[in-house]
Amino acid sequence: MLPQLCLHRGAKEVDIKTLAVVPTPARTATWVPVAHHKLLDRVTNSLTESGLAVVGARHALSKEGARYFGLLEVKGGPAAPDYGMVVGVRNSHDMTFPAGLCLGSRVFVCDNLAFSSEVVLKRKHTSMIERDLP
Repeated sequence: MLPQLCLHRGAKEVDIKTLAVVPTPARTATWVPVAHHKLLDRVTNSLTESGLAVVGARHALSKEGARYFGLLEVKGGPAAPDYGMVVGVRNSHDMTFPAGLCLGSRVFVCDNLAFSSEVVLKRKHTSMIERDLP
């Protein structure tokens, strides 16, 4: 069963269609925002290419779509069909925090900006983010 997103600071759970229509602000000389749905697509594609399957997901937005929080339930591929983990994803369009992933058996993603697990990866929205995301 997919863990719940901790939403108590104004974020609302949304479906994937809503996520796809959130406008992405224009880039500046030093800040390059990534569309929430594009970040999620890249994470999902990377997991699939690694032989993992996303079997459940939850998504939430806050601050009129400027902040995204998500959880992906992942199962192991043919080599480990009984293995599962959760991947947390977050992104901001208001320069609050970098694009980030956290993954492991215990993941905590909250709209109060708590973001933790056994593995946490973050990438600032700078000019090379598109190159580095894959």
